[in-house]
Amino acid sequence: MPRRTTTAEREVAEGFLPPRLTNHAPLQTLDAFWSKFYVLSMCSLFATSFIIWLETEVTKSISLTDSIYTAVRGSVSILALDTILAIIISIVWFVLLKSSVRPALYILVISIPFALLGLTMYPIIMSYRDSWGGNTTQDKAMRWTSLVPALMGVFWIWFAVRSRNALGRAIGIVQLACKILGENPSLILLSMGTLVSFIAFTWVWFGMFARVFLKGKVVVGNSGISTWILDQNAWALGAWYILMYLWSWGVFSGIQRVATSETVSQWYFHRHIQERPSSMAVVSASVTQAGTTFSGTICFASLLALLIRLPLLLLPRRLMAILQTFVFNLVPGPIFALTNPLTLSYAAITVQSLVPSSRGISNLKFIDLGPHSSYQNSWTAYRLSKVLLSSARALTALALGFGAWVHAAQDVNGGSLYGYIVGMMGGAIGWVVLGATEGNLSMIVDSAFVAFAIDQVGNHGGHCREADMQFGGFE
Repeated sequence: MPRRTTTAEREVAEGFLPPRLTNHAPLQTLDAFWSKFYVLSMCSLFATSFIIWLETEVTKSISLTDSIYTAVRGSVSILALDTILAIIISIVWFVLLKSSVRPALYILVISIPFALLGLTMYPIIMSYRDSWGGNTTQDKAMRWTSLVPALMGVFWIWFAVRSRNALGRAIGIVQLACKILGENPSLILLSMGTLVSFIAFTWVWFGMFARVFLKGKVVVGNSGISTWILDQNAWALGAWYILMYLWSWGVFSGIQRVATSETVSQWYFHRHIQERPSSMAVVSASVTQAGTTFSGTICFASLLALLIRLPLLLLPRRLMAILQTFVFNLVPGPIFALTNPLTLSYAAITVQSLVPSSRGISNLKFIDLGPHSSYQNSWTAYRLSKVLLSSARALTALALGFGAWVHAAQDVNGGSLYGYIVGMMGGAIGWVVLGATEGNLSMIVDSAFVAFAIDQVGNHGGHCREADMQFGGFE
């Protein structure tokens, strides 16, 4: 039996024009179960943290041992420095893109391999300068991990050479995003609000996460050396805390994405109307709708991306096939479309829940690309623009992560064996902070691409000449 199409899918097929957001009546919450599930999970997280706080205390014997708790608490200064550096880098990068985007991106393309070479050499050299002479498991792991930026450098050179013909259009896409941002300056306030809110949440989470690893006891060996032994459930609790942190970042980022997508769609389709509302009015209405109508869809999309997309990249093919079959039976809709960030942008523009949006976006000719698609050039230019925007973010995350790791491994507690955890925290700070600024332009690119693809279905383009030229290659 053929699947029955929804009203929104028929509207897109016939030529979709999103309603004016400031005149739009409030809608009921889509995918409401998942927003309630997220709130319940967060309540459980804070309740668990309160119980752990009541059950644990920091004694003198604990403070003298090398444990995850003492490593994290001893690295507060370097993590605070990482936060400040990430904010400064994000502001400088944002200003460069706004003022001189083309020279900045050309310099970036050339300098990235050299920066990755430096990030490869730094952990190798520093791993031999600790108090153990580079013979610990952590030192060896640091040297093996240094291969990651080296492989990234090789991939960057290969990708840049392979995509060189699309570089001009990719830079044009970034310029279009900067133009949209310039005409909607309130999106900058949205970006800053997301950044400040999540940094505050991150530091609260740091305190709760470190406290988890006070669940244990100090054991004095025959040599008189004190060793901290964790309870068996501490690692499981730590994994749950990390899961909730990543899910929360997905929720914060999803709210920003939905609000950005709605704002961009209003600019794309309605910027020439006579009584055009102010940028602040549009962004305020978008944020309100993101926190109400789309709260469940945002929680659902971020949880699926966390639980499905990452395991699919890490698991062997046979296990991946089994998991994919299970998810197809559990949740209808193409699995990769469900976890694609473009789907959430499509849902925001067309005002649909996640599963119908995954089916709808799969039918857009500029996004549903096969190996022999005639729109491969459009996809290559779009993908290259995304890589250019995220490259500074990845470099910052790697640099701050390695710096925090080396600091904790050599200076905290006389050299902590748990420095890698501090390094992951430092890298997460760099990724999240730059994600609020670089991610702003990246989300604008996504939203403009989806709006362009929708515009080509029934209207045959024409609402944005710059988008037709950069995304579609039309003269």
